[in-house]
Amino acid sequence: MRLSMWMIANRLNALEPEVNIKDDSPMELCGVRNIIATNCAHIYRKKNDIYIQYGDDYIRFHDIEYDYLFNLVQGIFEFYNDWSDTLQQLVYDMNFQKIMDECWAFVGNPILLMDGNNRCLGMCSQYMEDEVDEEWAYVSKNRVSSLEFIKRMRRSYSVVDMYRKNRIQLLLKENVDVYYDTLTAAIYYRNCYCGRLNVLGKERSFNMGDIQVLEYLLKIITPALYLLQNNDSRRLNRSAFLELLSGNSITKELLQEQMDYLEWGPTDIYQLCVLKLPESYIQEGSRELVENLIRRYTINVYVTSVSEDVVILFNLKFMDKKMISEALDSIISHKEPGVWGFSNPMCGLENLQYYFEQAMSAISYGQLFKPNERYYYFNDYALYYLLENNDVPRLYCAMNSDIKFLEEQDRAYGKGYLPLLKAFFDNECSLVNTAKATFMHRNTLVYRLGKIAELMHYDWHNTYDRDYMKQSILLLDFYRKKYGEDADLMKIKPD
Repeated sequence: MRLSMWMIANRLNALEPEVNIKDDSPMELCGVRNIIATNCAHIYRKKNDIYIQYGDDYIRFHDIEYDYLFNLVQGIFEFYNDWSDTLQQLVYDMNFQKIMDECWAFVGNPILLMDGNNRCLGMCSQYMEDEVDEEWAYVSKNRVSSLEFIKRMRRSYSVVDMYRKNRIQLLLKENVDVYYDTLTAAIYYRNCYCGRLNVLGKERSFNMGDIQVLEYLLKIITPALYLLQNNDSRRLNRSAFLELLSGNSITKELLQEQMDYLEWGPTDIYQLCVLKLPESYIQEGSRELVENLIRRYTINVYVTSVSEDVVILFNLKFMDKKMISEALDSIISHKEPGVWGFSNPMCGLENLQYYFEQAMSAISYGQLFKPNERYYYFNDYALYYLLENNDVPRLYCAMNSDIKFLEEQDRAYGKGYLPLLKAFFDNECSLVNTAKATFMHRNTLVYRLGKIAELMHYDWHNTYDRDYMKQSILLLDFYRKKYGEDADLMKIKPD
């Protein structure tokens, strides 16, 4: 393992040397010599001082024996090499707790490792529960980050690039709501978020040597974190939202745990947006920057990538599609615009895979019919989707959201909204004929249709929207007759 001058200085910190090292001192030292040699630190005496020098960088000691210091520096190289070998074995054993204990000797500060779901994989045992700060105590006790801490960190997105991939970021306590200056890194592998590494500056200030040690550590543990996440049979370490996007099942407890961090509720209304970036963004590696900017300019959203596309999941309680579009407009260059597709709104997230498919389909159909547009909404192309698909759960999710909401109101409260709207459509939206067909006074009919219109987001006077509503009613009526009034349509398997 090659070292930098900073890494040597950190191991000699207890001797209180004078340090004159550039911030970008490279990790290229392979040993120490008493003469100048390639890629070696040079140790020599000058009057009453001992110097360790490499290039223009040096560490100076007063009143210390030359042989003692020479042997000490040689031991540092051996110590780092032994540490590297130990890390490799611990990573193979997936012993992240022991890894954190081993790392403490090099960073000299509290260090902890979280997985992609904010669960603690390891925190150095050199500190007791009450010896650091409130969040350290909470994680020590519960083995998971507190909701309050996650909310505080979310407020720092405008200050620090918290999701910059595998790069050490410095959180200064005067800028971010943390108790100590903190080094943090978002850990990614193959565009998959695997966890976060934090080091708290409790004992001493940070320098480049700490960052170099942590970056070396990240290179070793990142593939193991990815394997842990993807081989986790209980899926406790895997992203709940990515699992749902992939069509996998997860426990309600795990899903709710992840939703809690975003202040999302199980019955909130959500929507999904897929952003297809221009080829230049992908080639330049700019997608990560786009994802981070989206996090900065939005509120309580989940941003990830699937293949080369950016996926944005948002709660309509905090953001709507107009706000998302405005954020994307401010981020994506108008000279090389991307295109984005929006799904229909959804209640809850259990069927997220179908809504991801809707957003992708919106782009596919949209580019076919309106190739010069940038925004595509599934609602505008849903009839084509209904024609091309035949399994019940997928079609149920694709039905007009207003129609599904009216049916839910009817089933829950016996409102009779949907039969009345169906009669209205069957009679070509004629008030006179609908009143006759339903044995209702015209004024009563107008009043009830007005109440229905207040609950709807789409306008039945628009020909396409009306056709989409009529097709959704037709499907619902057919499914209820075929599978029963109380059937869960999301569980109907293909014939």
